[in-house]
Amino acid sequence: MLRTLSSRSPSSLTYFTRHSVASASKIKPKDQLTAKTTEKPEELSKTTTKLPPIVKEKYVSVKEFALSYMDFLPSEVWSRRDPLFQKLVHADMLERRMMIDIPEFYVGSIMAVTMSDPNLQQRQNRFVGICIRREKEGLHHNFTLRNVIDGLGVEVMFEIYNPTILKIETLLLEKRLDEDLSYLMDALPEYSTFSFNMESTSHAVGKPVPVNPLKVKLKPPPWMRPWFLHEVNGIEDPWTGSTPWFKRKFLQFKDLMCIKRYDIIKHYRQFAQELEHDLAVQKRIMEFEEGRRKISGDEKGVGKDGKSLRRKPLLRSMSGGLKEIYLNVAAK
Repeated sequence: MLRTLSSRSPSSLTYFTRHSVASASKIKPKDQLTAKTTEKPEELSKTTTKLPPIVKEKYVSVKEFALSYMDFLPSEVWSRRDPLFQKLVHADMLERRMMIDIPEFYVGSIMAVTMSDPNLQQRQNRFVGICIRREKEGLHHNFTLRNVIDGLGVEVMFEIYNPTILKIETLLLEKRLDEDLSYLMDALPEYSTFSFNMESTSHAVGKPVPVNPLKVKLKPPPWMRPWFLHEVNGIEDPWTGSTPWFKRKFLQFKDLMCIKRYDIIKHYRQFAQELEHDLAVQKRIMEFEEGRRKISGDEKGVGKDGKSLRRKPLLRSMSGGLKEIYLNVAAK
């Protein structure tokens, strides 16, 4: 450094010293800076640049959206998640919902479905039963109803967007301890017997959906599945009624079955959902239901024909489980 400075001319050294002294003279003590900021804060606020205002867009996230609108969930196979395809499918689903009122229901709810049947004299067929399972997503979403008729168990699978369905009713809105009640096929008939003349029970607006803690008793084996091998909560002591052969199999594969609980990839594929996708779908459904209620006159409680409407508001049982999510968006 000394070598380079000595090689320069005296004029350049003079300029260097003057520039260093001038820059050092501009530095002020800490006391002066604090005093200036405390004395005149208004001047500092005027000099700062104004940031664009922030607009809060309100999105409502339904806590149990995955259970009430299983048909709008994306596919569990991630390679089949195409945004354009999902958008077109959802448009068809909403168009179908304009033609038929699809009520809120869960696995364990007692329902009635009316379908058109050209082979009958009345051209209609009505089936009443308990919902034992819901499967698939999109336009292929279906649910299965079970009822015991004349001592014979009958299960009927309905596609929720089938154009031959005329009416879907929820006679009793409730849940069970499990999301799959297929074990009712091996249970006593009294747990699956319902009258076709059963009247609907209204659900109070704003109250959560009740969970029925009933545990069923299975018939003697053989069963359709070894239910004690599955993690079910609605069966009363399946181990006692099982045969010795099933018990030996259970003890043999007990450690292997416990490994599935810690399969992180399996749980991620089944339950992990994108927050942006869920919010977009929920917002679209909310806007659709509000628009449909305005068109049909639900806000006034009177339909186009002048008759009072019994249609219940969207997610009547979700008012206690709503969570407001605010997204900060800069205004243009």
